[in-house]
Amino acid sequence: MKKFSIAVLAILSVSLVLGFIILFEGNTANLSVWWKEKFRNSDWVFSSPYKDRRIDSDLLHFESANKIEFVDRHLFWKGSGAIAIPSLTEENQLHEVVVHNGGKGYSDQVIARVTGVMADEFELGPVVVENGVIKKVGIVKADAAWSRIPLAFCNDEKFPFSGTTEKKYPGGQVITETKYLSGVLHGKVRKFNEIGIPLFEKDYLHGEKEGTHIYWYPKPLDPEGYKPKETDTEPTLWLTLRKKAKVKFGRDSDVNEANSWVVTQYRLQGGKFQVRLLEHWKKNLKHGLFEGYDKNYYQTFESEFAHGHRIKHKNLDKNK
Repeated sequence: MKKFSIAVLAILSVSLVLGFIILFEGNTANLSVWWKEKFRNSDWVFSSPYKDRRIDSDLLHFESANKIEFVDRHLFWKGSGAIAIPSLTEENQLHEVVVHNGGKGYSDQVIARVTGVMADEFELGPVVVENGVIKKVGIVKADAAWSRIPLAFCNDEKFPFSGTTEKKYPGGQVITETKYLSGVLHGKVRKFNEIGIPLFEKDYLHGEKEGTHIYWYPKPLDPEGYKPKETDTEPTLWLTLRKKAKVKFGRDSDVNEANSWVVTQYRLQGGKFQVRLLEHWKKNLKHGLFEGYDKNYYQTFESEFAHGHRIKHKNLDKNK
C-alpha cells in the first residue's frame, strides 16, 4: 500500500511538472500572468490582483453604466423618443433588448448601440422600423456582463480594476487607500493625515456601504498613565513608534507597510484614536447605531436606524 501511494504521488508530481512545462513553457512569469488573469475577480485567493495589486489613484478612471441608445443616420430627418431597456440573465448577461417606447419619425437607417462599460463587447442589430416606429432590436454580440453602475478601470486596460488604489503626500505617506473588486468598492477605504494618523475607515461590499464606518479626530490617545522611558526621545507613544518604524523598516521602505505596523503596535500597547463619528450600514442603507462625539470625548448624539429609516434619536448634553 505504501509503495502504491508513493507511485501515485510520483505520477502526480510528474504530471504537474509536465503540465507546467507545456502550458507555461516552464516560465514562472507566464504562470503568474495566468494566475492573476484567472482570479482577477476573486477577493480571497492569494496573489490575486485584489490581494497584491497597488496603483496610484490618478491611474484610475470610471466608465458609465451601460445603456442602449439609438442613432438615426438619415441625412434630412431623424427620429426621436425611442427607449429600450435590457433583459438580463441571472449572471447579468444581455438576453434581449426590450423596446419600451418605439418613438416616432425614425428612418430605416437607424442603428442601436450600447454605451458605457466595455461597450465594444456589445453589438446590436438589426433594428426593425415600421412607419417610423422602432419595433424590435436584435443582438449580434454580448460578450461582457451588463453593468447598471459605473465601474473603475486602470488606464486603458480592458477589464474593470481589482486591487488597491492609493494617493500619497509628497513624503510618501499614504493619504487615501481604497480597495476595488471588479471595478467597484469592496473592502476597506482608509484615510490618513500627513504623519499616518488614521482619519477614517469605511467598509464596502460589492460597491455598497456595509458594516462599520468610523471617523477619528487626528490626535492619538496614549495609554492612561503612559510615560516615556528614559531612553525615549519622543514625548508620546505614537511618535516613539514612528521612530522605531523608521529603524525597523528603513527610510526607503514601503511607507504603507511601516504605517500599518505603527497603527497595529499603538493599539496593542493600549493606545486609542478618539472617535468623532461612528456609523453602521447594511446594503447601502443606514442600519444600526450612529454616534457622534466632540473633541473632549463627550458623546453629542445617538441615533438608531433600521434599513435606512431613523427609529430613535437623542441629543446628548455633556453638562447633564
